[in-house]
Order: sequence, then C-alpha cells, then structure tokens
Amino acid sequence: MNNSKMLFIVNPVAGRSHPKNNLQLVIELFKSHGYRVTMKKTNAKGHATELVLKHGHNQDIIVCNGGDGTLNEVISGVMRLGKDITIGYIPSGTTNDFASSLNLSDKTEIAAKTILSGQPRTVDIGLFGDDRYFSYIASFGAFTGSSYSTPQSYKNLIGHLAYVLDGMKGIPSIRPHHVRVEADGQTYEGDYLFGAVSNSISIGGLLKLDSSQVDLNDGLFEIILVKNPRTPLELSRMLLSISKREYTDKSIQIIKAPEATFYMEEAIPWSIDGEFEVGANKVKIQNITNAINIMV
Repeated sequence: MNNSKMLFIVNPVAGRSHPKNNLQLVIELFKSHGYRVTMKKTNAKGHATELVLKHGHNQDIIVCNGGDGTLNEVISGVMRLGKDITIGYIPSGTTNDFASSLNLSDKTEIAAKTILSGQPRTVDIGLFGDDRYFSYIASFGAFTGSSYSTPQSYKNLIGHLAYVLDGMKGIPSIRPHHVRVEADGQTYEGDYLFGAVSNSISIGGLLKLDSSQVDLNDGLFEIILVKNPRTPLELSRMLLSISKREYTDKSIQIIKAPEATFYMEEAIPWSIDGEFEVGANKVKIQNITNAINIMV
C-alpha cells in the first residue's frame, strides 16, 4: 500500500510501560512502507472514539495502540462512522484479551509488522442495548468490577495481578443475582454469580475457552452463566472445572446464540470490554456479524 493514509491513535497510559522511542520506531516503520501517518494521543475516557469521528473519514487504516478499552473506543468510532475502514491493533494494555483471541503479539514491533504484512480478518461485534458496542465481552457479577475499578497506576505497576487482587478484596461481598436469560429460543433462570456474553477465547485472563470452540465471526456469542454454588463441595467442583478449562460442571452453562436478553430484578452494573456500564432491568445484546476488518 503506497501513499495510504493512517490514523494512529495512542493511549499513553495503557499498560506497564510505553517507551517513546518504541512509538517513534513504529511510526518510522509505517512511513517507510508508504503510509502518511497522523498520530493522535488520547487524554480521557471516550477520547479515542472522538478522534476516530473527527479524523477518520478520509483514512485508509486506523491503528490503535492501547488496551482493550482503547480498542473498544476505536471500534465504536469506526462503527459510528459507517465506513469500511480496516483497523490495526498494537496491544499495550494489562490483559489484552481480544489480542489473545486474534493471536496478536504484545510486542510493539511484531504487532506493527503484522499490520504491514498481515491479512484483514472480519470479526463480529456486540451491541449492548441501543448504542454501546463491544469487541469481545459484556459481563456482570463477581470480579466484573475489578476491570473498571482498579486504578490505572496499579494496573501499570503489577499488570494482570492487579485485577485478581482487586477482585479478591470483594469476595466477602460477592452475592448472586437472580437473572432470567432468553437466548436461542430457550429460557435460563437462576441465581448467578457471574454472567457474560463473549466473543473471545480469553475472559479477563481468568477464564479461557477452547479456541476450537470459539469462532470470532460465526455470528454467535458464547454466553457464560455461573450459578451460585450452594455448598462448599459444589464450589470446589466448580473451581476445579474452571481450573481444568473443562466447564463440565452443572453450575457452569455455556450457550451459543446470536443474541440474548437479560431480565434482572435489580439494575446491576456491567463491564463492557473492561469499562463500566450502567445496568438496567432489561438488557438486550445482539451480534453484528462481520462488522469490522482487523489486521491479523
């Protein structure tokens, strides 16, 4: 690609370290391949979406250098632009779940070379409610709050362990939520510790699905519901199932469906790609098939 335009969006506070010389090397690499690079740095939550809407119209590719939250904002901007613009991702966040699903390197130079020499792949995107997009997960319940409540300084300092430690602090206060879920013509109802609508093999770095079971552009979500264990034995069985990644325990349900509607007794908060989202008594989540192109 010669003389193509690239919008390069950088989150300067994502991840453990962000050497300026690395960024300069990447920009020079892109320029050496004929790209006219416009670099913009984010300075607040939601800023990446604004940058895409403001500067993305005449670009050939939009590259995101940040974590899952920054990528979410870039994807949201591209969806709202309504243009078929390819996305490149240089992951530099704390967990980089979506990058894991796409098998993208978290090494800056390797990820940049993937953007230059890789192939665009179509990926499904989720729509939470009427206007909130997500690239890989919408979740509620236990540990969900860790992703958006852990201070960025902690995430940068100790990486993914920060999520785990912050989640463990809340264990005494973890309680189940009574939820009814309608998906794929079926109804599921119970007291759930955790629920997620996912298009990823890695969920918070804690739960991993078999890559052979997850297709990022099949038009289907993996809906994960974890019931509240009633006895210590049920809890130990459930934890063993999660640690072995078998998910055969009866307290864990995995459903494949193109959309799901959640009915909740209380409007509990959700986490959308690791960012806070206000809940509601009724939440509809839909799969937008082959919504974006991303370099892999």
